[in-house]
Amino acid sequence: MKRILLVAIFLMLGLAGSVAAQDVTTPEIPPSLEAQMTGLENITEIIRGLETETPVAHAFPTRAEVRQYIADQYREQLSPELARRALAFYVALELLPPGTDLTSLFIEVLGSQVAGFYDTETGVMNVIPVIGDDPGEGLSLTEQIIYVHEYTHALQDQHFTLDSLIDEGDIADHPDQLLAALALVEGDASLAMNFYTQQVAAANPLAALAILAEGVQAGNLLPPGDIPQPLLRELIFPYDTGLNFAMALFSEGHGWDLINQAFDNPPTTSEQIMHPDKYLAGEGAMPVDLSPVDAVLGADWELVWDTALGEFYLAEHLRSQLDRREALAATDGWGGDHIQVFVDDTDRVAWILKLTWDTPQDAAEFAQAYADFATKRGGETGTVDVADTTTCYIAATTICVNFDSSSISSAPDVSLARDLLLTQLN
Repeated sequence: MKRILLVAIFLMLGLAGSVAAQDVTTPEIPPSLEAQMTGLENITEIIRGLETETPVAHAFPTRAEVRQYIADQYREQLSPELARRALAFYVALELLPPGTDLTSLFIEVLGSQVAGFYDTETGVMNVIPVIGDDPGEGLSLTEQIIYVHEYTHALQDQHFTLDSLIDEGDIADHPDQLLAALALVEGDASLAMNFYTQQVAAANPLAALAILAEGVQAGNLLPPGDIPQPLLRELIFPYDTGLNFAMALFSEGHGWDLINQAFDNPPTTSEQIMHPDKYLAGEGAMPVDLSPVDAVLGADWELVWDTALGEFYLAEHLRSQLDRREALAATDGWGGDHIQVFVDDTDRVAWILKLTWDTPQDAAEFAQAYADFATKRGGETGTVDVADTTTCYIAATTICVNFDSSSISSAPDVSLARDLLLTQLN
């Protein structure tokens, strides 16, 4: 059930299965509802320009059954080691505090967000009413819109094999690449859904009010109010920024051709999603190498991430101290990076990051913004100048920065952070 676990960027792969394969409530489907779903599928085919190759089966689990299934899947398949690894990434970027119970957090978020889903493993459309558990004689306007979105996923899967895109090789070890792939999938489906919504609104100007009223009455289509904002933005990114990406490709190609081609040549960085012109120009990430750090860390530290951070996650890191505008402006010229994250046996986190930029001006803008970021997080604790262009900012953890090389390190104490950084300067 990869489709509904999108928020768990690192955890969703491998949590496969279908609620339809469990003991679920299977109400008798009225002919009117069957006819409506068939009509929506035909409309989706026309909008998206793809034909159904194999009839898609339907399941009608209750919301409670889906929530229980999600909880069971996480608790059964999410090992403590995988959760520890994922948390280390968020803690390194200062997006979540140490000790966060990721399993419970993701179960809460996903359980509140279920509004229907297509299962790539079984090819089953799971239809979940917005209000109550009985689909009744027909889908409401909101449910129709959701259905079009999810049926687009069925068409994508039949034509492009979604598992080959989001469950291929070691993509789960590269969060930025996975986020970009998800943005293609969700942006495409969101664009088809938007076209359907526009058709409905053109035929019925009061449709927007009906959708709003259904959402208010349901009360279950918004995320929990206490969800950490970085996770919320990570959840939303494939949909809203992915939609902008899909719109750019649709406009450039005067139709769906470029989007279809993107499934064979998918975006590989969040930068390409945030700046579609870079994808269209074939501009990917520049390679960045890190020097070995084993001699500094020793056997007490375990490497848990060795990947690219990417523009989205770098901006999120800055947003822990800077406002949205400052963070996005500072990372706009991202050209590539390489990050390694380590944990010790007490779950303390250390990391080393090296960046490259499109232009020297971009590097200078990031350096200024990162100095502001590091100063704000340190409060009155102070700074230590290690060299002319290297400064350590001391707070609960220490961050050291060499602005000439765009190298950054972080560790629980200043000596380790400094020594980590020096490995990249020799």
